[in-house]
Amino acid sequence: LEKQGHKVITAENGIAALECLKTFTPEIIFLDLIMPKINGEKLCRIIRSKPEFENVFIVILSGIAIEENLDFIGLGADACIAKGPMNKMAKLILDVLDQFDKGARGKQQDTILGLEGLYSREVTQELLSYQKHSEVILHNLDEGIIELTEDKKIVFANPAAISFTGIPEEKLLASNFIELFNDDHGKRIHKLLTNLDDSPDIIPENQPVAINEKQASLTFLPVRTKTHKLIIVIIKNVDEKKRLVAQLTQARKMEAIGNLAGGIAHEFNNALIGVSGNIELLKMELSENSEIDEYINAMLTSVHRMAQLTKQLLAYARGGKYHSEIISMSDFLENSLPLIIHKINPSIRVETDCPSDIFNVEADETQMQMVLSAVMNNSAEAIEGRGRIRVIIRNRVVDEKFAKTRPGLYPGNYACLIIEDDGKGMDELTSKQVFEPFFTTHFQGRGLGLAAAYGIVKNHRGWISIESKLGEGSVVSIYLPKAET
Repeated sequence: LEKQGHKVITAENGIAALECLKTFTPEIIFLDLIMPKINGEKLCRIIRSKPEFENVFIVILSGIAIEENLDFIGLGADACIAKGPMNKMAKLILDVLDQFDKGARGKQQDTILGLEGLYSREVTQELLSYQKHSEVILHNLDEGIIELTEDKKIVFANPAAISFTGIPEEKLLASNFIELFNDDHGKRIHKLLTNLDDSPDIIPENQPVAINEKQASLTFLPVRTKTHKLIIVIIKNVDEKKRLVAQLTQARKMEAIGNLAGGIAHEFNNALIGVSGNIELLKMELSENSEIDEYINAMLTSVHRMAQLTKQLLAYARGGKYHSEIISMSDFLENSLPLIIHKINPSIRVETDCPSDIFNVEADETQMQMVLSAVMNNSAEAIEGRGRIRVIIRNRVVDEKFAKTRPGLYPGNYACLIIEDDGKGMDELTSKQVFEPFFTTHFQGRGLGLAAAYGIVKNHRGWISIESKLGEGSVVSIYLPKAET
């Protein structure tokens, strides 16, 4: 290259290359794929993400180009040359320079140059296989993994770490790890890294640091090679763990309340049978006494009201009997909504988004009407004056990762019923209590509607949740498993 009159600047790794590019804008960049401290693929993407290097001609010189079907254009490169005999490579490099002189930028061929006469190497294939195996593991971990150089530069971040920091990979790589934190936490981590020897160190969960407004515990694992030292940082989301523990505690609490409610309901129901039976006998004995008959009818009315309350308690406790059949959720909503909407304040607009290709479910239509009515009435009561309720139904495929963060929901196919409102919303504490029997934000004596809805949905092997913020309305999501056909 220098014999051809070109000025050449070299960098021994990805970090050094980025440092060089801070003060030098080349016309052509030659880079390898296998490099320490940020590999060639990521370096290529970082360079292409910077507007000042938009027109730079990038050429990949790779010894592994023959081992795998390399999409170098997808990486942002203009040409790719397979490493081989020097005289052959020199000619190909000069040919590529000639392409550049002729304005070939953006008109490149997707053919890797120099493959003729080269053969795949088994050892390289094994190393690439091992690398891909490791990448699959790292990319699917829930914990964030970051790799640092000794001077605290980030040279690797897995998807969990990128998501946790909220910074795109192109900007995160080569940045200073300390800059992810505010001053106090940054000083604390700087001190820890400065004093870190060859032994691991941690920032525990009970003394977390904040990254991107999230609480995290950090584990630092030093790795020393013959030439340099690296530090692996494992990031654990403390907020997420606390949320999962709180959800599990809430699920167990609801289970305990359900067992208690079921026991009370059964005993109460047995007592009511005796009361109502004796009242009926009394009515028969005193049928000619109209004055007493008036009092008897009042007692029967109260008994019937208490019997209805018992049914709701049993529904909450998931012990009630129900008649299930395979139903279309789209047809269910079409038939049920008119019965519910006419009871809602006319100043509240009810919108629907109910496509016809929704999974069928196995359910008791009458009990599901009770659920829909309870949720929509709760939404209507949360709206003061004019407002809107949206009823949406969608097919959902729940994977293990999604189910893992939602106790009681399991992987599979579901019909998901969503009821949104723009009412006054609830704070976090209220949101956690709305499915408990007799909890209410209104006057005393209400609150079994959503509790019964919770029990009915659970009894249908489903899952129900509510998300709400004060002043921003609420969203209730009901997942019912797809019917087996």
